[in-house]
Amino acid sequence: MTTEIRTAIDQAAAFFAGRQTRQGVLARRAVGHPRPADTELTEHLVRAIRRKTRIDGSVDGSLLGTACASWELLELGCPVDHAAVVRTTGYILQTEDRDGHVGDGCDDVRHARHRCRDFLSGFFSPGPWDRAIAPLELPSGLRIEDEYDARFAASCYALRSVLRAGADKRNAVQRHVDSLLSLASLWENGGSWAPNLVIGALGALAYAPIEYRSRVVGLGRQILGRQAGDGSWTDTHPFHALEMLLGLTGPDVTRAARLAAPALIERQTNAGAFDATGSEEQALIALRVLLLARQ
Repeated sequence: MTTEIRTAIDQAAAFFAGRQTRQGVLARRAVGHPRPADTELTEHLVRAIRRKTRIDGSVDGSLLGTACASWELLELGCPVDHAAVVRTTGYILQTEDRDGHVGDGCDDVRHARHRCRDFLSGFFSPGPWDRAIAPLELPSGLRIEDEYDARFAASCYALRSVLRAGADKRNAVQRHVDSLLSLASLWENGGSWAPNLVIGALGALAYAPIEYRSRVVGLGRQILGRQAGDGSWTDTHPFHALEMLLGLTGPDVTRAARLAAPALIERQTNAGAFDATGSEEQALIALRVLLLARQ
């Protein structure tokens, strides 16, 4: 399989070789073949992201859009004190526990399902409940139809960004982390949380500060242990699940990447992409997972 993985990596690298995009820059860095022009290209990409932000630091007032912008800036190498990172992170933090956040309010049904304020705190709000955000499509390609699930997923994406931006000492952020970790026993027993939501939560928790590491590792082992023999997770979007692996570390993660590799290789097109549309985001996720599998 090692030869097949190397061939798939080479084909993916060729797919990204001349692309003037964020994914192209990151893919070339990942395989160790950056181009001299990538330094200037990166500057242009950062400026383009900054131009998308409003005075309040948001991207069109969207929690998910702003979280993605902050994440992209960090991925491109912007430090946590970069003006655009500070502004986008600041907008996200201002939405914590605002009207419309997951866990807002309580009733008997929601309490029984652990979906109320007694169990969930510190979540970011994408706006009041009367302004629907579903259906919501994540960068991985996962489309979420349910409004509550969409808000949960958007908050987890936002948490991932602010944790990587170094805002992990804020009480509300730590309450968000604690809320997700407190649901671990519910997830273990099946619970009421869709697998894609569990995957997204772990993807965010991977960036939690060191004092949470043992609990995150335990949850990671629990979820990685549910990986099927074909490398997938039941009832999950393939690239959404694989993206989760990229923030985790350790031998369990390497084994999961290796188990997922055959299906990725089978999925790869002649052009080097991993779906019929030639999605660069999915191709970048796949390339990074294959690089993990090669270790």
